[in-house]
Amino acid sequence: MRRTIFITILIVLAFFAIGGGVGFYAYNNYTFYQTDDAQVTGSIVSVSAPMSGQLSAYSVKVGQAVTAGQVIGTITLPSAAGATTTAAPRTMDVTSPIDGTIVQATAVQGQNVAPGLTIAQVTNLGNLSITAYVDENVINNVSPGQKVDIKIDAYSDTTYAGRVQQIVQATAGSFSLLPTQDNASGNFTKVGQRVPVIITLDGNGGKDIVPGMSAVAIIHIH
Repeated sequence: MRRTIFITILIVLAFFAIGGGVGFYAYNNYTFYQTDDAQVTGSIVSVSAPMSGQLSAYSVKVGQAVTAGQVIGTITLPSAAGATTTAAPRTMDVTSPIDGTIVQATAVQGQNVAPGLTIAQVTNLGNLSITAYVDENVINNVSPGQKVDIKIDAYSDTTYAGRVQQIVQATAGSFSLLPTQDNASGNFTKVGQRVPVIITLDGNGGKDIVPGMSAVAIIHIH
């Protein structure tokens, strides 16, 4: 008798546990949308040589902070035809277009440069965002202003705050160089698409967050 009662109690508890788990799963899916298809993004600006010449001075290195208008290199221009040897060489300064941090230093002092040749790349690490890819069947529940919890893989012990800033008006597949299907073959296979969503990143919490880092975005959809 006692064994029967005990088994009955276990069965009831199991049903409650299953019901609670299903309820929590349903509530969680209704309230939040989570995707690990996300990464830190930021504008990386290339600094190029405006004219041909020799890079006679080059004063930056990776990780260095620069300000807009700061000289990062000097180009000595070729001597003009007919110029005397005593004439002072003509020079042109190359400056950073933005406040930021040098993330690539692609030139060396003394090399010859041509117009358009990239000599450095700079990004503003204080103006980063998160690009998250959201399933198309959920995008109707996502709107600008919604709160987002963000986890950066490199710092999984920290949760960052953000908000949905923009929903890109094209699917991620639209930017692919390779087609996802061949309609000419007559064998159509429907492929679920994802839509890029831009999310603000409210501070770095004192961590060294850089563009390209993997992230997890949890959007509060309800």
